[in-house]
Amino acid sequence: MANTCILILGGSGTLGRPLSVRAEAQGCDTVTTYLTNPDSIRAGLPVQLDLRDREALRKVVQTFAPEAIIHAAITERSGKGYDDAIRQSGEIVAQVAAKAHTRLIALSTDLVFAGTDTIYTEDSPTHPAQASERYGSAKIDYERVIQDIYPAALIVRTSLIYDFDPANPQVAWMQQAIERGDPVTLYTDQMRCPIWAVNLADALLELMETDASGLLHVVGPDLISRYDLGVALLDALGYLPDACVRPIPMPEGQARSLHLSVDRARTLLQTTRLLPVAEARAAWNNG
Repeated sequence: MANTCILILGGSGTLGRPLSVRAEAQGCDTVTTYLTNPDSIRAGLPVQLDLRDREALRKVVQTFAPEAIIHAAITERSGKGYDDAIRQSGEIVAQVAAKAHTRLIALSTDLVFAGTDTIYTEDSPTHPAQASERYGSAKIDYERVIQDIYPAALIVRTSLIYDFDPANPQVAWMQQAIERGDPVTLYTDQMRCPIWAVNLADALLELMETDASGLLHVVGPDLISRYDLGVALLDALGYLPDACVRPIPMPEGQARSLHLSVDRARTLLQTTRLLPVAEARAAWNNG
């Protein structure tokens, strides 16, 4: 992987920050794009880029000639047109990568599912829950357009991406609540398969070296509640969860249990093992 050029779209985001650090640590020549937050870039050559601008992306790819593109850019799930931006970015990135014959890995979400089935494989029919219908539907369209334009692309569905870092969204909102003196309200009955950002980054860099295509689930191996995840993160960062957490039931309309099968991922990943939260915490503690 040394001297491989990798283009990380969304290098200032939840996944892009640790991904760029891990890529550089493995010897990659790393180019990291951002839309509005250059100060959040942690590694790589920062490049400002709006993924709705096809010509701008084409020029970046032409300039740096990356062997691989990882589309890890996130879109805030609010505001006018955010869902169309998701669809448009998928189309444009797939078109540019296909024309350049560049390896493409694009990130998607477990929220393409309703959370009513026992477990979801890559072949399970998609249908988002009511509360995430707009976002989930946009991601379903994003997946389809990428597959139609560039069948060689790999689309990785993942879940809650956590880190033991105040900048991580799974941590930041809880710390902000504590600083305001508000209770941290966590759902006891919504189940997800969260994955440590560093673990996901390592998995993506390994998958970059394969020719796997289509859909792939890369999530943590354990199905746990939002409550248990939040408590584990707060405890790791030195908070006393019993003093600041208020357990509550999940509101109606949300996905109740998003258990994604990682059987296919395990056959592809030869060196990266998907870690449960406790093992991720131990790895983080060990540096």
